[in-house]
Amino acid sequence: MIESKPVILVVDRETGSPFPTVMDSLPAPVTATEAGLMIGDPIPEHLRVHHGNWLAWPHCRWAFTHMDELRASAQIAARGPLGDPLLDAGGATNDPGKVSMGSVGVGIGGLDGIVVDNGRGGTWAISEMLHHTYADGFLVAHRGRVEAEWYGDGMDRSTRHIMFSMTKTVTGVLALLAVDEGAMNLDDLLVTYVPELSGSAYEPVTVRQALDMTDGIRFNEDYTDRDSDISRYGVAMSFTPVPRDWDGPVGVRDGILALTEREQPPGEAFAYKSVTTDVLAWATARATDRRWVDGVSDAIWTPMGAEADASVVLDDRGIAVSSGGMSCTLRDLSRFVRMLGRSGRVGDGDRERQAIPRAVADDVAAGGDPSGDIADLYPTRRGWTYHRQCWNARRVLGGFMQMGIHGQRAFCHPESDLVVAYFSSRPVAANVYTDAVFASLVRAVLENS
Repeated sequence: MIESKPVILVVDRETGSPFPTVMDSLPAPVTATEAGLMIGDPIPEHLRVHHGNWLAWPHCRWAFTHMDELRASAQIAARGPLGDPLLDAGGATNDPGKVSMGSVGVGIGGLDGIVVDNGRGGTWAISEMLHHTYADGFLVAHRGRVEAEWYGDGMDRSTRHIMFSMTKTVTGVLALLAVDEGAMNLDDLLVTYVPELSGSAYEPVTVRQALDMTDGIRFNEDYTDRDSDISRYGVAMSFTPVPRDWDGPVGVRDGILALTEREQPPGEAFAYKSVTTDVLAWATARATDRRWVDGVSDAIWTPMGAEADASVVLDDRGIAVSSGGMSCTLRDLSRFVRMLGRSGRVGDGDRERQAIPRAVADDVAAGGDPSGDIADLYPTRRGWTYHRQCWNARRVLGGFMQMGIHGQRAFCHPESDLVVAYFSSRPVAANVYTDAVFASLVRAVLENS
C-alpha cells in the first residue's frame, strides 16, 4: 500500500500552464471528452493541449493518443506480412462495463468475474479497475487468441498510444540484435562506438552494463522534483519546453554528455536511469550505421509483422527519444511482448516463422541474476530483476513486463503463452502506485487460464 500523497501536475485555468500540486487523493477519472479538451473553435486556453501541458491532468488523457500532433515525430514503418493474427474471441468494446470476453472453452474463462486487489485493502471488478486506474486500453491474449479487449474514450484498435519507458525494451532488443549480428560485443565499452563519451560519466561503462542499468552514474530519476536530473533531461530531450532562462543542454546527446559524475563503479548495482537507454541507442546506431527509427522498423517492427506503423518523438536535433518516446497500437504492443515470450517466433500454424533470433528473445525473457533482488529500491517489486532494458518478475509472477510511467504495462507469461497489455493516462507518473493492482490482475487471469 502506498501512503504518500500524490503530486500531480494540474493546469492553471487562466494561463493554461501546468504546476505541481500535492493532493490528498487522486482526482476523479474523467475522459478527454468529459473534460472538454480540444473541443470547439476557439478552444479555451485552459482546455487546449500543447507541448507545455501535455503531461498534466487531465490533459494527458488527450495527449497520450495524439503525440504526433504535439511533437515532431518519426514513423516506424511496418512493411512485412502480418505476424500474430490475434484473432478476436468476442469483439472489442468501448464500454467499461462490458469488457469484451472470449469463449470460456478457449482458455481464459470468466474474466468478468475476476476480482482485483485495489491496493488499499479492498477489491475491484475488472470494469471498476479500468475506471479507477485511468485505463485507455486493455487486452488479454492467450495462445494468440484475444480473450478480452477494451478501449476507452478516443481509442480503438487503430489508435497509437505513447508507451513511455516500454520503449526501453525495444531499444534493448535492437542492441541485442546488433550483438547477435557481431556489430557489437556485450563487454565492449560504449565509448568504443561513441568516442564523444570520453570524459563523460559513461566512459567506463560497457554495453552489458548499459543493457542492465548497472552503469553506476549519478542520476536522480525523481519525476516529482522539478530540479532532478530526469526533469532537466526531460527538457534536453524535448519532453518539456525549454525555459527562457535555460542554461542546460539541448538534445538527447548533449544531455548525455553533460553528465560527468559517477556514484559507484560500473557493474556493481542496478539503478534505474532513462538516460542510459539513450546512450545504448546511440552506441547501437553507431555500431550498425543506422538510425534508431530505421533499425526498429527494419529489424523488429517489420519482421514481427506489426499491423500498423508506430511512431517516436524526436528531440530538437531530430534524434529519437529511444528511452520513452515510442507510440504504437495496443495490439502491436501485445505482438511485441508475445514474440519475446515465444523465443522470437510469430504467427501460427503453417505461417509461424522466426522473426528475431531465439537467443535475443530468450535473453530478454530470462531475467537477471536472482541475487539481484531490487526490493530495497522498489519494495513493491520484491523478487523482481531488471535485465536487458526490461523488468522481470519470473520468480514472482512467472513472466516479464515492459513498463512505462503513467501506468503503461505489457506482461508476458511464456509458459502459458499469456499476454496482458495495458495503456493508461494515470495522473501520477510513478508506477509503484499500481504494482499491487496489476500483480493481482495477472494472478487472477493466470488462475482462470
